[in-house]
Amino acid sequence: MAFGGQSQQRWGDNTVHSGEFIRDLQLTDLSGKVCHTGPARGKGALILAFFSPCDSGSVALLKSLQALADGYKESGKLTIFALSQGDESSTRAALSEAGATFPALLDHDGYHAGLYGLASFPTIYLARADGSVAAKVKASGLQSVSDAVAKIIGMEPVSLSVA
Repeated sequence: MAFGGQSQQRWGDNTVHSGEFIRDLQLTDLSGKVCHTGPARGKGALILAFFSPCDSGSVALLKSLQALADGYKESGKLTIFALSQGDESSTRAALSEAGATFPALLDHDGYHAGLYGLASFPTIYLARADGSVAAKVKASGLQSVSDAVAKIIGMEPVSLSVA
């Protein structure tokens, strides 16, 4: 029996839940660097942030994620990959507006969002070093993501102000 493909995306529940393992991905970011979830998650914690550059909630999300990236930068134990549902131009504009410096990947035709069963954006997955999902949250739950990251990597949480 084969899994995946159009029929499962249409009829089956392919949403990744807490405790399950993230689906691996390898994409090239906007700067031309290949980003792969395997080595990234082995460092400590991995955030996959699916966003749409055309909505203000996603830009606010990117700003908060940059605060997380800055707060945990010294530890080297947090990796953030932002997966854009837009084109390169709009994605670059949203990243610039947010001051985001972490890798941004274009999710062409929503392929990876489909693999994760996402219907709305922004949505964040937080994975532990072993690849298991610690949390799936909407942008409003970012402080809880910071708290979870801190617990996973053994640090104090970064305090995020409401954007």
